[in-house]
Amino acid sequence: MLVTIDNVHKAVGIPRAAFPVLGGLSVGLIALAYPEILYWGFENVDILLESRPFVKGLSADLLLQLVAVKIVATSLCRASGLVGGYYAPSLFIGAATGMAYGKFITFAISQSNPMFHLSILEVASPQAYGLVGMAATLAGVCQVPLTAVLLLFELTQDYRIVLPLLGAVGLSSWTTSRQAKRKDVGDPGKLKEGNVTQKPDLSSHDPSVLSSSYSVAAKASYASNLCEVESSLCVDDSNSETKELEKRIFVSQAMRTRYVTVLMSTLLIEAVSLLLEEKQTCAVIVDDDHLLIGLLTLEDIQEFSEREKARIRRSKEVLVSEMCSLDGEKCRVPWTVTPGMNLFSAQMIMNTLGVNQLPVISDHVEDHKGHPVGLLDRECISLAFRFGY
Repeated sequence: MLVTIDNVHKAVGIPRAAFPVLGGLSVGLIALAYPEILYWGFENVDILLESRPFVKGLSADLLLQLVAVKIVATSLCRASGLVGGYYAPSLFIGAATGMAYGKFITFAISQSNPMFHLSILEVASPQAYGLVGMAATLAGVCQVPLTAVLLLFELTQDYRIVLPLLGAVGLSSWTTSRQAKRKDVGDPGKLKEGNVTQKPDLSSHDPSVLSSSYSVAAKASYASNLCEVESSLCVDDSNSETKELEKRIFVSQAMRTRYVTVLMSTLLIEAVSLLLEEKQTCAVIVDDDHLLIGLLTLEDIQEFSEREKARIRRSKEVLVSEMCSLDGEKCRVPWTVTPGMNLFSAQMIMNTLGVNQLPVISDHVEDHKGHPVGLLDRECISLAFRFGY
């Protein structure tokens, strides 16, 4: 369904903001015929499992219809960007499937020849099948077999259901895990359209080449899984549409305007406290005139601290200038960007230099150091891509 929605977006040109509206409208129209598929705070699951006297409940064919419609409605909601998860739908689908199976088994046994009516052929109520179906579906969809078993045992407080429960949950979890593993192992190097790279020559058995190739495949597989779970987590940097977006979005739209600045005379322990307080990983080093000197990252501080462990001197007395003087390459700024630069150029600079952040300097300052006005990192770029659609 996610692929279908994406193809519709590319072919028809419908803006992504319209998909939640269309998805909600479609589910609403479906709910006019099948209101049970809506979320009522698990009351609809209670209706399925209702076992009061003189209450017949829903028929098996209607339960199977609800299963099919619920799967379609859930897929529409997820693909169109509506908020929701898999927990409640999996419980509903499992309960309806289990109830339908239980009703079918009860009917089949009751219609058999009386001479075969043995005690071993007695079946439980359809509600018991519904409970086991809930746990099995939850374990398969969310890959939480132990949680599903404990949850159902807490609901029933009946140890007699544990054996069929363990069998159903184990089979469901094993089947889905095998299916996912087969999908990853069967084609680990398959990437999205426009992201195909030349296959490396493995005849030399170079460990670095092998490691690099499998690393790329693993990252691609991980990104693909994220896209399947949540479409907002999927950013395909090689897509031509994304490249056009990079050229349309400027650094000023993506950069952080709130960042940490420190002086060379600042104590290193104070700089760390400021970074942790602001939840930042990088600070901009400036002079008394607020002109750019360099960058200070938590990674550089950690490496410096590990090197200085052998020294008796306390870390509270170390200044930022002392750390930078010992290893000037750490604090040095290899390149800067300006607010008027587009993200395509900024990301090219990052990739070429192998850095994760760049200081943004003002366009109006003639000094070669520049006046910092922001900080651009890869997280800012990813967020800009998501909101840019």
